[in-house]
Amino acid sequence: MTLTRIIYAFGILTILAATSCVNVEKEVNVEETPKHLLINLTSDATVNAHGSMMGLHFAEKALKNNMEVTVFLNVDGVKLLRSGADTIVFDGENIRGLLDKVAEEGGELVACPHCMKIHGIEKSDLPDHVTFGEESVVMGKIKEGPTVFTY
Repeated sequence: MTLTRIIYAFGILTILAATSCVNVEKEVNVEETPKHLLINLTSDATVNAHGSMMGLHFAEKALKNNMEVTVFLNVDGVKLLRSGADTIVFDGENIRGLLDKVAEEGGELVACPHCMKIHGIEKSDLPDHVTFGEESVVMGKIKEGPTVFTY
């Protein structure tokens, strides 16, 4: 083998060795895993409470797994805040009771102001554990990059 071929072969081997050591997969940092769940609760529990129940049970499971949880009541989801909504039962469970339980366990409840207006709910009607969802509140939650599930 000539010296030129040896140098050429050494160069090829060096390049192959260098490229085979490059890790192209991104390592997943556990701290980057989303820890905030936003339940976008749009279901009308007065018509079919199943969706509301599912969303609230999912919120409970997230809280038990040490996640931050926000339930955003909007569209028809705000109907759970109406007077008389505490009588809605589905599959043996009181839906308003589930909503209140999420708050008791550390979840944050946020109500859409526009949706409240459409359904005749005043800010003064909100229970103490429900936040009036002004733009800054909702945008602040979105900027946190939560995982969003809609029910």
